[in-house]
Amino acid sequence: MEDKNLIYHFLKEDCSPEELDQLHEWLISDLDEETTNELLKSLWKKTHDGNIHEIDESELTARIRKEIAANNGFERTKPTKKRIIVRNRRNNSWVIITAILLLVITAGYFITSNNQAADPTPILAEQIEKNTPRGHRSTINLRDGSKVILNSETKITYDENFGIDNRRIHLEGEAFFEVARDEDLPFVVISKNLITRALGTSFNVRDYGDEDSASIALATGKVKVKRSQNPTNKFKIFLNPNEQVVLNKASQKWSKSTFRPERVLSWKDNSLNFKEMSLARIIKTLERWYDVNIEVKGQGIEKLTYEGTGSFEKQSLENILNTLGYTMGFESTINEKQIMIKLTN
Repeated sequence: MEDKNLIYHFLKEDCSPEELDQLHEWLISDLDEETTNELLKSLWKKTHDGNIHEIDESELTARIRKEIAANNGFERTKPTKKRIIVRNRRNNSWVIITAILLLVITAGYFITSNNQAADPTPILAEQIEKNTPRGHRSTINLRDGSKVILNSETKITYDENFGIDNRRIHLEGEAFFEVARDEDLPFVVISKNLITRALGTSFNVRDYGDEDSASIALATGKVKVKRSQNPTNKFKIFLNPNEQVVLNKASQKWSKSTFRPERVLSWKDNSLNFKEMSLARIIKTLERWYDVNIEVKGQGIEKLTYEGTGSFEKQSLENILNTLGYTMGFESTINEKQIMIKLTN
């Protein structure tokens, strides 16, 4: 990792101004926990001859994250007494980097012993998994006071230390997050295609494996979004309320725009809104929402978009299909969980 070489140069006090700026940017951006732990162990081996006997990774990572969170681009409402403010940008970089790296090389965080062999087996936190199957939605209250509403066929995973030394959630599917504010621990949602970072806010993440796009829509607050496929890329997007970013998975190109909450967020209130939605996406949504399988006969499904009022609240699948069919030009038959749609236009 080139960034490790930068740190080694920093420790030897021979960083150029350009290298210092590069190191500063890397440290305060998006270090994930795996990279952080790898870096800590590598630096320790580089700067000490003793064996690593035990690492208090939870406490160390938490303190590093507090320093990173204090400088990651979000405004703090109440400055802490421990924070050092330096006007000069170069001096400020040295202060921040030194504060972080001092944590790495402080003896209190590593218990070393020349008489005991190192245990190479890392201690992994237990993973907690929450699933919502087809035909269901659920609400999860997290330890930190945040709330997550899971859409159908959605899974979130987080470790047992969530809310203590991290607030990181892995997502497959769609969920709406109401995040409790914590300036020391940013709230991070990682899906296959997008990474969302926030302090205290509410936003929707949609990233289903069988869809061509992934999206993040912000309801309140502010979030920072990066692409999961290239997390080291410096390019990122900041969203304000009623803004969304949509990523094309194939091209990895994304676009930022405003959105109408009643169309994007209505699902969390048990309402479906199909206004200007393609029939192909409507079908996938109905399959998840009602736990059914839908087959289409006929040509031209990719050309059909719903232009009606779009909103369906607590309606039966039969009523929804009849309304959609009348507007879009198809007939449907229901046989328990098997649905047949025949295009008539």
